[in-house]
Amino acid sequence: MSPAVAFGLAIGLGACLLFQIQFLLAKLILPWFGGSPSVWSTSLVAFQVLLLAGYAYAHAIASLPRRAQWLRHVGVIAIVLGLLAWRAATWPSPVTPGDGWKPDPDGSPIAQILLLLTGAIGLPFVLLASTSPLLQRWYADRFPERSPYRLYALSNLGSLGGLISYPLIIEPRLDLFQQGRWWAVAYLVYAGAVLACARSVRSVEVSRESGVGNRESGIESPESDALPSVGAQALWLLLAAIPAALLQATTTKITQDIAAVPFLWMVPLAIYLVTFIIAFEVPRLFRLEWLTLAVALGMAAALPEWSTRVTLATTLGLLGLVGWCFHGELAARAPAPRHLTRYFLLVSAGGALGSAVVALGAPIAFDGLVEYPLTLMAAALVLGLVHVTRAEHLTSRWGSRIARIAGVMLAVLGGVIGGKTALGWVELTSDAVFTSRSFFGALRVREQVFDTGERYRRLQHGTTLHGLQYLAGDKAKVATTYYTTSSGVGQAMGALTMLERPARVGVIGLGVGTLAAYGRPGDAFTFFEIDPQVVALSTAPTPLFRYLRESAARISVVGGDARLSLERARPHGFDVLVVDAFSSDSVPVHLLTQEAFALYARHLHDARSVLAVHTSNRYLELEGIVQASGARAGFHAVEVVNDLVDNESERSTWMLLARDPAALTAFGEAWAGAQTTPWTVAASNLLQTVRW
Repeated sequence: MSPAVAFGLAIGLGACLLFQIQFLLAKLILPWFGGSPSVWSTSLVAFQVLLLAGYAYAHAIASLPRRAQWLRHVGVIAIVLGLLAWRAATWPSPVTPGDGWKPDPDGSPIAQILLLLTGAIGLPFVLLASTSPLLQRWYADRFPERSPYRLYALSNLGSLGGLISYPLIIEPRLDLFQQGRWWAVAYLVYAGAVLACARSVRSVEVSRESGVGNRESGIESPESDALPSVGAQALWLLLAAIPAALLQATTTKITQDIAAVPFLWMVPLAIYLVTFIIAFEVPRLFRLEWLTLAVALGMAAALPEWSTRVTLATTLGLLGLVGWCFHGELAARAPAPRHLTRYFLLVSAGGALGSAVVALGAPIAFDGLVEYPLTLMAAALVLGLVHVTRAEHLTSRWGSRIARIAGVMLAVLGGVIGGKTALGWVELTSDAVFTSRSFFGALRVREQVFDTGERYRRLQHGTTLHGLQYLAGDKAKVATTYYTTSSGVGQAMGALTMLERPARVGVIGLGVGTLAAYGRPGDAFTFFEIDPQVVALSTAPTPLFRYLRESAARISVVGGDARLSLERARPHGFDVLVVDAFSSDSVPVHLLTQEAFALYARHLHDARSVLAVHTSNRYLELEGIVQASGARAGFHAVEVVNDLVDNESERSTWMLLARDPAALTAFGEAWAGAQTTPWTVAASNLLQTVRW
């Protein structure tokens, strides 16, 4: 293998593996933490920190004599390969920990995710992360007449390949454990390529002189080999932090309302990577002035309320424009190769900082989902700073004046975005009696009045209604929204009156506790709810929702993820088991697998007991998955659609399942939709459910 090919293979394959392992592990642990969209945002912070550790390692080792570099890096590779070999014998795959790693339901989800990912893949990931900056530094010494920055574009291209291939090729064809085994095989190939690179530079002296910089890529090289100023280095950090923060905010905005699945994580991340590739590989296309104008127009377009499709297009388009603008400026400010590892270390630190501020800081600082517009505000202000700093180096007085005017206008735009966000939040919360933000999402309880004069409270998770209750009179005990007597679950509850004994009912997802309205004296209702804040709304000494307190049934609430709780519990013998655990607008994927339905069957009383699954969704068609996964566990299914919409009722779709088909005849005809492939714990494909 020629040295040039070895460098290309190591960097491209290493970047591909770096991104595929992120999706693989995030998908593995997603059901362990209730399918919350915050699993991905927290995981992304963990991976950014590990990436930073890899860049720090590369920066440290690049300053050593060549022989010391070679010995230490080869030693680390040997340790990592030994670790993977040991785990291959003790884990389901070399990179997928077993059930013994499942979290403590009483522990902090964020802390457990960070520790779990670090323990599972920390050292192999750090080695992968060090590849791009370290091998670029070696490449600059091995081929001093060539620009090493071309390899950075190759690294991002490999990342993009790994990112796109996962949901389109890998995920539909291999289960998680097969993915882990093949990933380990590819890691061996990568390690071999890195060893070939190390061998090719073993006898090459470490260069202390200024190289060609990045002239080959068209980016202006620095005039000297001197270390850039502290201000210039701080600007590297900011230029990397803003796009990373916007990536986090955009992903949160999308996954809160659709589903926390790799496919939707991939789209913003792919756009983010493409901007890196264009910025470093085709710098001649970068024009800061025109991109600034496009970014400003995009931010203005993002301010009004649009339809879902227009909002999605605007959000993703703006991510691309901001990414290209900031990464293009970052590429234009790249230093001489001597300072390459410091440069990438600060770029990585900026990415980690931007991700952490949005994913970890925003839930602490804000009760609502306001990080997206605030990140746009920060982008406008930093972009204004870029224009002001550029103005100081322009020789043309007119050009310098234009740059300063642009800086002021961007500052004004940032102020407008911040002001509109503040006013919108005040208006949104003007009728709120409770707001909260946690790992599981943003909650808001609003007190409002119908046109009939009747007051009520409603619970919103993100943008999705999770139930409402009248505040006075007999209607305070009436089941409303998706749970009325005409809904699928309402009909299943009504059928319990035929029992000659008290009923046992299980409900996965508490909401406002509406289904407790169906409780009769002697009945036992068990609610499973992962979010302690939701539980408190119905169980506090002065609850905001009183369905649980006023129910005639005996009520119990089980905290933690419902699936893990059911796995640990003895059979409950439910006459009706309701699956209504919404993650904003979507049922968590891990509750729709064939293993989950087998678990539900174990907790039902008999073959005539009913499993009710809420499938109402604006974006996904889940009925086929429910039928297919249920069929593997011996269930028959009917679909019940309630189109009535008024003050008390919302449109809803429920799938009712039972192992005895005779138990379903009163609810409708057997489901006769198109056959589809059921989901499993190790394999699920969101693409087959998207409403195109």
